Amino acid sequence: MRIARWMVPVIVVGVMTPISIGLGAVMLGTFDDSEAADGNAPAPVGTELKAGDVGVPVIYAKLIRDAADDCDDKLLTAPVLAAQLKQGSNFNPRALSLASDGSDGSGDDERSLTDPRTEDQQAADDTADDKTDEEPLEESPTGEPSSPESPLGDELTEGTRAGRPVTKGIAQFSDADWAAEGIDGNNDGTKDVLDPADAIPSQGRKMCGLLRTAKEHSGYRGAPLELALAGYHAGWTTVETYGGVPRATGADGETYQYVKAVMKSSPQMVVPAGGNAAGGWTLPVQAPAGTPYHQRGSSWSTGLHTGVDFVVPTGTPVTAIGPGEVVTAGPGGDYGNQVVIRHEDGMYSQYAHLSQVKAVVGQSVQGGTLIGWSGATGNVTGPHLHFEMRTGPAFGSDIAPTPYLRAKGLIS
Repeated sequence: MRIARWMVPVIVVGVMTPISIGLGAVMLGTFDDSEAADGNAPAPVGTELKAGDVGVPVIYAKLIRDAADDCDDKLLTAPVLAAQLKQGSNFNPRALSLASDGSDGSGDDERSLTDPRTEDQQAADDTADDKTDEEPLEESPTGEPSSPESPLGDELTEGTRAGRPVTKGIAQFSDADWAAEGIDGNNDGTKDVLDPADAIPSQGRKMCGLLRTAKEHSGYRGAPLELALAGYHAGWTTVETYGGVPRATGADGETYQYVKAVMKSSPQMVVPAGGNAAGGWTLPVQAPAGTPYHQRGSSWSTGLHTGVDFVVPTGTPVTAIGPGEVVTAGPGGDYGNQVVIRHEDGMYSQYAHLSQVKAVVGQSVQGGTLIGWSGATGNVTGPHLHFEMRTGPAFGSDIAPTPYLRAKGLIS
């Protein structure tokens, strides 16, 4: 980036405080009849999927959002699909589940090779198996107390429970389910259960179908979304057998715990817009703007300025504008020390002429994450932050940054 002179006129960027959107959490209770009364359980509401270790890997965020958007049922949201993937495979595209007999179907019973959960997660889940906060249901969907003759609420014996098949991939499909429901999501001519580009769209389509089925059974125990999750985990036949979501105790208590975990964690998969404290979207620095986008000049290799400059002295902390993954961190020729971040919508932000880089390639960041300090490295005449928005990671893919920042509620 060649800059012949520092722009004296300064344009102050007006910053407005974005409105944070609350999260409507759906918490799993006892699956009583009132939850399925009108078939319209509230769904988590948010903006961007949260990136990082406690959220969604950036490379999967767009797939998840598109899978949710492809369903016409608004109960199916990106946070719900993300929470399923987190619970089922921990976003591991090659995860292989354990069958009901404790094996992975390959003859190798080493749990660490097949269980996607960390040791801490396994310990927490084992503790949850021993302690349950479920209250017994008092009534059946007909309004009558459950009787010994009624299958609703009765515990099935281990002999009654259908054997759990091995499930594979990020979306945890069995071979039989994949053969029937898997799709070629990326249109590459191959339907691969281990390819997230196929598995995540298939997950969305399956959940959408299960929601339609669930809404046809208003008398079942559980809200439609809970019933769909139970059907995804154990098969719809299991839901029919129990007349709803299985209870926490009994042979299929694992399904109850799965539904509970997904419903509880789905609101945690999003961050509200605006404010680095919430990990949402924020400006890279709080400073006036200098050289604008596409200013003409012979000092730039393309004849146009490819970003916008922020007037800051050397050593000013520079932060990521929003959730994403660092794809470039280090020397960048005329850009000097730079950081490039890929965001979940497929766009890239670049931060150049840094005096020092803190971020590392592969790091997941949130809005407000410190990635370096401003400086005057590369081809410059003075310290400042050069900022670009791009459609790709490399030079030449720049777009006007102002509309993007405005869409995120960062400027007026």
